[in-house]
Amino acid sequence: MISDPKPGIRWWSVLPLSITVMSAFGIMFYGFSVYLTDEAAGSEFSTTVLSVAYGGAVLAGGVLAIPVGRYADRHGVRSILGLGSALGLLGLACFAGSREPWQVIAVWWLLIGPAGAMTFYEPAFVAVDQWCTPAQRPRALAAVTVIGGLAGVIFIPGTERLVDMVGWRQTALILGVVLFTIGGSTALLAIPRHAVADPRTRAGPEPILLRSLALDRRFRLYTLAMMLSFSAAQSVLSHRVARFGEVGFAIAGVAVWAAIASALSLPGRWLAPLVAMRLRATTVQAAAIAMVALATFLMVDGGAPWQMIGHFVLFGLGFGAMLPLRAMVMADWYSGSEYGRIMGAQWTAVGLAGAAGPMIVGVVRDRSGSYALPMAILGLIYAMVVVLVVLAGSEGRKVS
Repeated sequence: MISDPKPGIRWWSVLPLSITVMSAFGIMFYGFSVYLTDEAAGSEFSTTVLSVAYGGAVLAGGVLAIPVGRYADRHGVRSILGLGSALGLLGLACFAGSREPWQVIAVWWLLIGPAGAMTFYEPAFVAVDQWCTPAQRPRALAAVTVIGGLAGVIFIPGTERLVDMVGWRQTALILGVVLFTIGGSTALLAIPRHAVADPRTRAGPEPILLRSLALDRRFRLYTLAMMLSFSAAQSVLSHRVARFGEVGFAIAGVAVWAAIASALSLPGRWLAPLVAMRLRATTVQAAAIAMVALATFLMVDGGAPWQMIGHFVLFGLGFGAMLPLRAMVMADWYSGSEYGRIMGAQWTAVGLAGAAGPMIVGVVRDRSGSYALPMAILGLIYAMVVVLVVLAGSEGRKVS
């Protein structure tokens, strides 16, 4: 018999898990925006090659989302984090040694992409659903995303500084070791060996078939919104340092503002889930996406200091609020023993779309000679996402 109906959040697991996500995101995601510049790997490989490499990594992460989610449902995230950290080290070491374009693409597609699928937010969201009751979930999700938000604060200027000191190849190797040390230690010492089977945290509706989800209009609308949103986010975050460098800003200064944007995202990461407990989560999310859309339009010209600063301020505030709300919306609708599989199914579609964004932006930029056109398109995509999220939130009850 369970004597405590409201057990405490498993902070001894949530906090190290959050630090691992922060490190992985900073090293393999935010770090790429620095590698793309002319001061780093961009001096040896074209924007198209690097964008295809990164887009393929996102694609690989999407393809693996269902098996990773299914495994997490049944066995927990411990071995997933450990293996992902090891693959991250191997991938970054191979990236550091790449001399040909095909090698860069292969490393990001086959090693770094799978590493991200195992160490980014998706496994952490499944773990929170396993470890926490519905009432505890907003605080745990806020903690994961707030700590994750430090990734840009720490790793954008940190990576830029390391590149300046020792070169991009040595930087990639050093950061790979950092990732493996943190992720491996977390997996070994802080994460439960198996998934939590507590009926208070795992109770949910009867299993939902994927074909039933495909017939659920709310799921379709929301998944399409997340596909477009993630594709645009991947494109903006991976290209914006290069964009502002293109119009004349010093890369070191842009990296500092990118770090400031990450810091500005922290209040939204904490407050958005708490506000969403009182308001409809999709309404809060739509408002945050609208702010990000405005920030993206500021990059179309991007040459004035107020446009550069305005982009990072608005993007940081809005993007921070966006991040935890997908997990909260989906947990409200589909929490239970199939949550990881359902999230994985959605993330597969999202990852496919996300992979295309950075690649298309890189190709269009190389063809047009400027980032202006792709940034205008990305702003319009974000505006479409606002409408889709509002429509999804207005739909009826979830499928069963």
